[in-house]
Amino acid sequence: MFRSSIASVLLFFACFVPGVQAQQAPQDMTIIGRIPSAGSARLYRIQVGAFRRTQNAEQVHAALTRLSLNSAYEQYLDFTRVIIGGIAAGDIPLYLERVRSAGFTEVIIREDSAPAAALPSAALPSAALLPVNTAALPPQAAREIGYRILKTGETKSIADLAAGHRVESWSSSTPSTISADAGGTVTGLGIGSGFVKINETEYISIVVVPAENFYVVPDSQITVLPSGSRTGSYTTDSLTEYRTEPTFRLAYRFNNRGEHRGASGSNGGIDILGRGADYRWLWTSYEQGGWFYDLNGVQRSMVNGYQKDERNGVELTVRPEFVYDEGVAYLQIRHLLHNTTNAVVRGQRFGASADVMINENDHAPLVHTSYGAYMADSRTRPTLELMFIGESGRGISPVDTLWLGEWGSGTHLSYIYRDQRANISGEDSAIGFSYQNIDLGANETKEFIIRFTLAQTEN
Repeated sequence: MFRSSIASVLLFFACFVPGVQAQQAPQDMTIIGRIPSAGSARLYRIQVGAFRRTQNAEQVHAALTRLSLNSAYEQYLDFTRVIIGGIAAGDIPLYLERVRSAGFTEVIIREDSAPAAALPSAALPSAALLPVNTAALPPQAAREIGYRILKTGETKSIADLAAGHRVESWSSSTPSTISADAGGTVTGLGIGSGFVKINETEYISIVVVPAENFYVVPDSQITVLPSGSRTGSYTTDSLTEYRTEPTFRLAYRFNNRGEHRGASGSNGGIDILGRGADYRWLWTSYEQGGWFYDLNGVQRSMVNGYQKDERNGVELTVRPEFVYDEGVAYLQIRHLLHNTTNAVVRGQRFGASADVMINENDHAPLVHTSYGAYMADSRTRPTLELMFIGESGRGISPVDTLWLGEWGSGTHLSYIYRDQRANISGEDSAIGFSYQNIDLGANETKEFIIRFTLAQTEN
């Protein structure tokens, strides 16, 4: 949490300056920022939380609306702020009291210099209100002086983290993730991200990653965005599933309806997404069509990642999961091929292909590598690469075929089982992979694993 010493100093100063009428905050309420004097001619805004999950912001907005407080939304990085704007200085104590009566005990006060942007409304879930977490938001006036990665359980001194900078005070934005004790020891407690504020004017961004060499992220640490949430210039109105773990720059969603206009042969494939340094989500398949699966020579509608070949009883299940491996975050795709019969089946095959793009660049080059392939986008800063790991790597099931080539008006769907591992650039690019000649014993299941990750070119 932020220390409230700066607010206390400002209030103390106001009490003893002639001609300034001090205003008090309600008891048991933490104020971040300045409580203005009653005579100020400026307008102010009160921020009641900043949330990664849009549905949490919607819950807070609804609670304030029930008290006739005209709140609105404001986007900051990948947070959604809930703010009440256009408040006269003399009305600040009244608004603070009403906000406190709604159960919120920590707010930020700023001058109101810009209108708030409205977000699409969505149905509110029935869950109880979640705790307000304004502390996860870096102060606008503060300056980032570093970016560090800690493993869970790892400790660093504040002097080491802020090397070269004067350090007189410090506090953690997220004590459940990052502790910063009175002795100056900073510890990574739980997987997540936050910052340590230094001297009220600077901060160090910190990401806490697992200490284990391999770690599967549990569902409890994965965020599911509701329909209608904003993702940059897009909305998730047509998405059936969309997940991300807060410290990752990866996500996925299933398109079970095959309704996107660019999805030639769309059959409800999975789409892989990445988040850039500007916090915009980047689709990696054209018009969000996703990867189109084929099982035994027939394109399949992979509803919720599942399909069955009725001719021989073979089932294909696609299971995405977030994992850490040697400190790197991956979206891992597990393919389970299961024989539901009591007879042996031979020569089975499956695969997928996608009309790829990144950051609206439909001609993004594909480069073949020893681990698989990557797709780069030179228009982003820094340049981003979406990596397909399917040929080599720990835990990977090497693909039998990998095809890099031209989209060709959807003809790439015919090349899922072909092998073509040459670079492609300057064309509408596509990619495909397959596993072939698979024999399954009675009631046997075999697993095939590929991975995706996102990286900066210089890394």
